[in-house]
Amino acid sequence: MEDYLIIVEKQKKNYSAYCPDVPGCIATGRTEAETRKNMAEALKFHIEGLMEEKLPIPKATTSFYYNSDDTASGVINFRCTKTLQKKLIEIAKKENVSLSHIVNDALVKMYA
Repeated sequence: MEDYLIIVEKQKKNYSAYCPDVPGCIATGRTEAETRKNMAEALKFHIEGLMEEKLPIPKATTSFYYNSDDTASGVINFRCTKTLQKKLIEIAKKENVSLSHIVNDALVKMYA
């Protein structure tokens, strides 16, 4: 499956997510983590449906740009191998913390 950009937005009482490259594929959840999980499932289901109907699978063409005006926002987006990501996720689950927490701790230990 393509590496699609997923947008997660905070709403008044929950979160919602969508994929700009896959129109009509959306998900919601009570937490950001739940919404991400629900969106991954919705995207998989949506793509499987397109395949069953022999319809074209959308290409991932949307990219991300954060306009920070050179000010620190505390947000960094980066790519890594799926193998590394899986290892980091396993560590985060074992430690009962977020993936961001694991990456932040590793960087602090290396560079602080």
